[in-house]
Amino acid sequence: MDSPERDQWLWPDWHPHPAVRAAVTTRAGNISPKPWNGFNLGLNCGDQPARVEQARHCVEKHLDADHPVAWLWQVHGKRVIRAGEQDSEADGVWTDQQRWPCVVLTADCLPVLLARTDGTAVAAVHAGWRGLQAGIVGEGLASIAPNGEPVSAWLGPAICGKCYQVGDEVYRAFVDSNAAFKPAFQKDATPHHWRFSVAHAAMIELAALGVTDVQGGDLCTACDLNRFYSYRKEGETGRFASLIWLDEGS
Repeated sequence: MDSPERDQWLWPDWHPHPAVRAAVTTRAGNISPKPWNGFNLGLNCGDQPARVEQARHCVEKHLDADHPVAWLWQVHGKRVIRAGEQDSEADGVWTDQQRWPCVVLTADCLPVLLARTDGTAVAAVHAGWRGLQAGIVGEGLASIAPNGEPVSAWLGPAICGKCYQVGDEVYRAFVDSNAAFKPAFQKDATPHHWRFSVAHAAMIELAALGVTDVQGGDLCTACDLNRFYSYRKEGETGRFASLIWLDEGS
């Protein structure tokens, strides 16, 4: 079993503040066999827990943080917790403490990393279509910027609008609540279906919430199976991590 090196991860070219750090793991590594082949960090996708824990230990070793990574048990909701809370059933986590990595796991859903531009707080949010429509991004923002302090966002790898087919129920869930979401959908050749860009929808939501500095959103999990997991493309598969934390500014 081979663990990945740090240079096999994705390090976003995103610099909201000198104290903010971010990373995205990839499939690089040889800890889990097929169908999770590579570096699976998800405990709820059928892989052996011992292998997942080994992979998670590798992440923590590479980060060498003061606190353990704030792993979540994600449920496609909108609850956001503070790192260190005992009840980890949530889809977002935030911290204002240095060297306490916040993380979300995905395999098509959109990871949204949020950072106050004064470098005092960060959050990681898991935005599948249900969580996004329910307001998970707003919950993440309220956690780190309750008084509307400036925030920058980075959108991680997620299934793109060309690859993601959804039904009328998803279209109606968004557009009936806010017509501004219409540009995130394109009519599909299949009747009563649409192609949906969750990244575009997140950009619309962030703009409505006053976040003007939004970067990323151009990496597709289904188009890049060499680096990322895609549940829609593969079925049973693993999960990769998008992490954000605070360090000493430089």
